[in-house]
This record gives sequence, structure tokens and C-alpha cells, in this order.
Amino acid sequence: MRYVDFETIKKNFLSFWNHEYFGRCAVRITAPIKPPEPPKYSSYEDIVKEWCDGETRLKRNRINSENTCYLGEAYPLIPLYLGAAGHAGFFNNIRHQFAETVWFFPIDKNEKLQFSKDSFLYKATVNLARYLADNTDDEFILSMPDCSGNLDALAHLRSSEELMINMLEDPDTVKEELLLIQKAWKEIIIDTWNIVKENNHGGSCIGWMGSWAPGLHSQMQSDISVMLSPEQFSEFVLGELEEQSEILEYPCYHLDGREQLRHLDKLLGIKKLRMIQYTFVAGQPSPVEQLPALKKIQESGKLLLAIISPEYVKPLLENLSARGLFINTACASPEEAEDIFRIVKKYSEDRRPQ
Repeated sequence: MRYVDFETIKKNFLSFWNHEYFGRCAVRITAPIKPPEPPKYSSYEDIVKEWCDGETRLKRNRINSENTCYLGEAYPLIPLYLGAAGHAGFFNNIRHQFAETVWFFPIDKNEKLQFSKDSFLYKATVNLARYLADNTDDEFILSMPDCSGNLDALAHLRSSEELMINMLEDPDTVKEELLLIQKAWKEIIIDTWNIVKENNHGGSCIGWMGSWAPGLHSQMQSDISVMLSPEQFSEFVLGELEEQSEILEYPCYHLDGREQLRHLDKLLGIKKLRMIQYTFVAGQPSPVEQLPALKKIQESGKLLLAIISPEYVKPLLENLSARGLFINTACASPEEAEDIFRIVKKYSEDRRPQ
């Protein structure tokens, strides 16, 4: 495994979570030393093995980490990813398919939801976490599963179209189903956390964000809220987020693009929410054009995580405070990564009031 100084990384993340300025913003910079070879499949069973088999997943990640440059707070990690809003797969009779991602297919609209820890994907998630925890010896941080967004999971189970209709015509049933999904979320979060925390220096991470925290840290989301009014967001989503932020020690909300900004004030009003990760969706204005929203997040006292391409690192640092800011960027080469790291160290300033 490529060496990183995780003790220093951990110290910097602690400063970040405590809203302390340590001379620059927190930053994850990665770059390929050698391009990874795409996996080759001869059957669907090979695809399933690539996703679910711990030995296969570990072997591929060891190869990838040896060929990756890590700078700043970047470190080798293995994402426990088996589908976005993957807790939808823990319910009886939902079908899934492994491909470039994990696809879900709705159950019959008249069938009641039944959560089961004996479902294939629940057991696959737990077994994968356990195998990696038993066989990695601190060489990787193991992420939390991407089981977030109860309304997103319900859209997998019922289809987005059916869900939108049900929210208007039968809101009480939707709320009952969301309670079942919240139970599934809590079960997988606690089970996974208990498995991985010792490997993770007592903490946890969100794999695709590259974040780490010294306690229970996972994402919350509602990607489908781009289709909701503020009133619907309050009715169907806000309670879930408030409850989850009480369970998580270091909760982070994944805000998926400009269309979710209508809900930003409500998100900023969640007392226990620690951080907002802002996704700049393709086809929407650039990060620079969305600076007012980013500044509003910082001015509210919430931490800000921005996943951006390298060309936006300097302009964001010239306009945002480095204190409470975490930038995640992927470069094309180690040389570009070194250049970006120099920019981070040069242009980071503490612009937030003490």
C-alpha cells in the first residue's frame, strides 16, 4: 500500500471538525500514477463477484492504491458501496442488478414493504465489511455504506412516478413506509459502524467524499427533493434528517445541485447537522457562479465540503474561508496534484469571524 501519514491526516481532520484553522483548508487531492486497468468480465457472476466478494474487492483496491498519488488529507480507502440509497435492497422482493452501478426494480405497488436482515444485499454489505475489517490491517479506511435518503430508497421500491402520486393521494401510507426504511437505515449504519470503527482509527468515512471523522460519520440526502416543494420537504424529509442527525455524531448532508437550494434554509436550521457537501451538477452553473450559496453555508456556521475539478480550487480559495472548508479534487497526474497542493497552501486564508 502507498504510505500516507494518517496521524497527521487525523490531526488535521480533527481541526477541521472543530472549526480550527491549521494553516490551510482541508483537502483531498488524488492523481493516478498509472491508469487503472478496467475489470474484464466473462459472465454476470464475475460482475457480482467484483461487487460483493471481499477478496476480489481487496485485491483491486490494493492495485489501485499502489498506483495513486495521495496529497493533503487523502488516504487509501475502500468504499462499501452496493448501490445508492442501497437500503432499498434490504426489502423483500425488490430486484437488483449489478452493472456499472447497482440498479433497483420496484416491487408490486400493492405489496407491503418488509425489511429483512436476511436479504441478499444486507448480508452482502455486512459480510463485505467484516471480510475487509478482518483482512486489511489498517492499510485502508473502510467507508460507511451508501445507504442514505429514505425517500430515494422509497423511489427505488415504488418507482419515482408512483411515489410522487402516493405523496399527493396517500401521504399517510408514504410516511408509514418511510418509518420502515428509517429502521433499515439505522440497522445497517449501526451494524457497519460496529464492524469498521477499529480499522478506521476509531472513526468512519464517507468513501466518495473522502471525508473522515473520529466517530460515527455518514451522509444524509434526499436527491429526489429536487422534485419537491419546500412544504413537501418539511412534511416528508425534514423529520428524517433531524432524527438521523441525532444518531450520527458527524452528520453530513449531500446537497445535490442548485435545484436543492430551495431547501437550504431548512437544512441550515438542523441544529445537529455538522457539514454540507455541495455537488455541482453537470449542466448547472460552475462553482464560481454558485459562490453566494457556498458563502451562506459557511456563514451559517456549518462546515462545507466541495468536490470540484482542479481549475476551481484557486477561485474558491480566493472567495471562501479555508477554516471549515474541505476541498476534494482529482488531478490528471502527480505533477498537477503537486501544483494544486501548492495553490492550496498559498491561497488558503481564514476569512471566517472567530
